[in-house]
Amino acid sequence: MHGRSVIRAAFFLGLNLLLVSCNPDSSAPAVSGTIDSDEVRVASRYGGRVETLFAQEGDPLKAGQRIAQLEAPELRARRDGMAAQLAELEAGPREQEIEAARHDWEAQAANLELARADAGRAGELFAQKTISVTERDQAVTHAEALEKDAAAAKSRFDLLRAGTRPEQIAQARAQLAEIDAQLAEMRVAAPSDSVLEVLSVKVGDVLAANQEAATLLLPQHLWVRVYVPETWLGRIKPGDPARVRVDAFSGKDFVGVVEQVNREAEFTPRNVQTVEERIRQVFGVKVRLDNSSGDLRAGMSADVVFPTVPK
Repeated sequence: MHGRSVIRAAFFLGLNLLLVSCNPDSSAPAVSGTIDSDEVRVASRYGGRVETLFAQEGDPLKAGQRIAQLEAPELRARRDGMAAQLAELEAGPREQEIEAARHDWEAQAANLELARADAGRAGELFAQKTISVTERDQAVTHAEALEKDAAAAKSRFDLLRAGTRPEQIAQARAQLAEIDAQLAEMRVAAPSDSVLEVLSVKVGDVLAANQEAATLLLPQHLWVRVYVPETWLGRIKPGDPARVRVDAFSGKDFVGVVEQVNREAEFTPRNVQTVEERIRQVFGVKVRLDNSSGDLRAGMSADVVFPTVPK
């Protein structure tokens, strides 16, 4: 009997220790979970060959800091060609071209005046029955043809003098901007302050478009998902405060805010402990954590207390 008493005492002592470890606040029950972090997977939308790496796994990164530089020579060649084309369009026709068009139009206009005069004389001669109908018609047709040629020469001169159409310049600028955007994608950078968790490439690798180059962790975007019984749902809602403790900082409370309460029940995962019976269905609750101190890390076990839930 004495041995059984010792065993029972040890059992209850262990149970009390478990409850205390899962309950950092004596006035409210606690549930446990594992801290997780938001991730960002960065890539190039157009792909290319990895030319240089600027960071290693585990490095802290600032927003905009380069991780890798890709290279695509064909894009740079296209950009040079488009830049030259845009410069030509913006410069417009050369003065020599405009002068040549003006001289051509003036020459056509002079020929037209002469042909009109010839057609007028041919009409007079035909009236005097000096020339045939065919000769008169030839003179008139020649004058009409020269009139069309002079009009075309005048149009060419006016177009050159007006310069490049604004629509053509706008189109060329848009094409150049598109190529610049593709070249900017050759620079794989951190979108915000983060930690380089996984570097998936090495120098010389050829990446396809949208192929992942690195995985980043956002240390300021930490959260923990815990599972609570149905009886707690009436007292937990998005925006409610929560207090969190981790083993690494015993006795220190971290601030949390309820971000999401699942709409559908599920059975408690095996790796999650609650103060209720494990066989009951529970609801997942996501708690966003304030990690301004930088003390919290993804993967830490955490005990979460909801002050709105009474003991």
